[in-house]
Amino acid sequence: MAGRRKAAREESAARPRFLFRMLECYLMAVFHVTRFLFRLLPPSLMYALFRALGYGFYHARPGMRRRLEARIAEAMPELRHGNAIGSVARQVCASLFMPMADIFTMERHGDRYMRGLRVEGEENLARAESLGKGIIFITPHQGGVAVIHAVLARMGKPYTPIMYNPGDTSTPRYVEAMAFHAGFLGCDVEEPVFWAGKDIIPRVREHLSRGKSIGLTFDVPGTGVVRFFGKPAAFASGTAHFAYETGSPIVPFVLLRGKGPFDNRLAFQPPILCDQAAERKAEVQRVMDEVVAAEEKFIREAPGQWMSWFGLSSWWEQAQQLLHREG
Repeated sequence: MAGRRKAAREESAARPRFLFRMLECYLMAVFHVTRFLFRLLPPSLMYALFRALGYGFYHARPGMRRRLEARIAEAMPELRHGNAIGSVARQVCASLFMPMADIFTMERHGDRYMRGLRVEGEENLARAESLGKGIIFITPHQGGVAVIHAVLARMGKPYTPIMYNPGDTSTPRYVEAMAFHAGFLGCDVEEPVFWAGKDIIPRVREHLSRGKSIGLTFDVPGTGVVRFFGKPAAFASGTAHFAYETGSPIVPFVLLRGKGPFDNRLAFQPPILCDQAAERKAEVQRVMDEVVAAEEKFIREAPGQWMSWFGLSSWWEQAQQLLHREG
């Protein structure tokens, strides 16, 4: 009996690993086929194809579709008219496929991509640079997040992104391939990437102390509770801690897609400064409140380009659990 139970447990554990391996093989195949097709077909046609894949995913999963639309409606009730919520939800599903298209567009047509780029808020970036303490760039998983570091590198403003270690994901080969190709398009040549791990904090501190810059995404789970779309949400607060410890300004920024592959807008918001003389806990909370408010503003501008709608409910729920433990 015990032997059968053990065999059943092993079989149950092996099933997800097998599914993830199959998923990874599928993603790698799509990756290589897409790279090949970008050599033959115009980017406009490839983007249309990727949008069609996203729309197909939206219609093929009715349960997912209902949950996604419910989250969007709860966060942005002003969209509850006509088919606005459904339209945003379809765009969100398409956005899941777009990062690969962005990478290969930049790889094949980087000069044209940069010529069509519109930049807003450069004075905000200049103000942060004038402080001489490095910069903590922060963006949502939105729009051209897969190539935003390459865009800044081509502008002469390279930074080092902090990314999940591929080995800690369910599809390590695919994540590594995407990161490698994205980094190849442009990066800080001294430190192309910081993989999240035990040594990440001292390495980032040292990097910023030399006047260098890092890049983070704000929409990752954590234990810092802030208001987001009208409710408490739980996010990682490492951004504010790095700012408190180093005095580096935080610059919220985003790269949003426009009407075509070569119509993109890069926007910088005013730098968020941390008062290192203030009490740490209160100052970290204030800074995170400002960071998340800035990122929510970006998301509201183009909600269909934010890929992290799928995690919103879990961040709200985690915040309620954290508040319940404290209170």
